[in-house]
Amino acid sequence: MKYISEEEVAKNLEMKDVIDILEEAFIEYGKGNAIADSRIRTMMDGKILNSMPAIFSKYKIAGLKVYFATKTGARFVVLVFNTETNDLEAILEADKLGQIRTGALTAMVSRKIVREKSPVVSIIGSGYQAETQLEGLLCVYDPQNVIVYSKNLKNAEIFASKMSAKFGIEIDVAKTAKEAVSGARIINTITSSNSPIFSLKELSEEFHVNLAGANLPFRREVDRDVLEGSDIIIAEHFEQALKESAEITDYFASHGREKIIELKDFLVSGGDYNIRRSVFKSMGIGIEDIASAYLVLKNMGLYWD
Repeated sequence: MKYISEEEVAKNLEMKDVIDILEEAFIEYGKGNAIADSRIRTMMDGKILNSMPAIFSKYKIAGLKVYFATKTGARFVVLVFNTETNDLEAILEADKLGQIRTGALTAMVSRKIVREKSPVVSIIGSGYQAETQLEGLLCVYDPQNVIVYSKNLKNAEIFASKMSAKFGIEIDVAKTAKEAVSGARIINTITSSNSPIFSLKELSEEFHVNLAGANLPFRREVDRDVLEGSDIIIAEHFEQALKESAEITDYFASHGREKIIELKDFLVSGGDYNIRRSVFKSMGIGIEDIASAYLVLKNMGLYWD
């Protein structure tokens, strides 16, 4: 059994490869060759043990992401089992892994919907996870403009400066959410907001919104009318969305499954490339983590196939 450090993960996991394998993983999931259960949160005294199990038959792996979270932070690991031998092959530290696959997933979904090569991109949020939300989209697009917005203007300015230097692009800082989203074709939200940041009236005629933050039922990043005004709502994992997403549960209470499709089913169907208005809700599931872990092990020469 190998123990893989954060540094080793960072050296052996490329965003563009994760984008591709996540598409493959969800297609396999849709065909019945992979599975992921919704997140289990085990709580006591304000402390939470989170577990996210999955099986990916094609690569003979099963496992889970597990992390323990308190007010002082969280520690993430992914356990990978060999489904042929039942052996625990590896434990990977998974903070960086989780950051990369979260950005890769929204990029993967975006490229299935938005065909133009140079859309206007807006990032709502300026923290650690926002960095890979932008990086993922830059692997797929050459944006004509990138805009960042944060409730803390200084944090947005720091983000813009750091990411501009890293990727060699110009990033505009918006002073309001309306300014950030009004001309954007792709909008990625990655916040812990408890109240909607923007509504349908502030969006362009065509939009794709990736909701990648706020994965607790009392949090929300957009108004209900953004979902109601969309042509399609893609849920990463419907069962988990009903537990964790205020946007999905609110919409479902009024409209049922109308316009809601799970990501695995959307990808297996081939997708609809004429979608003008869409929302994708991401919360994170274990198939993404073990697929990413597979890439690390393969790149390190540790995969057993």
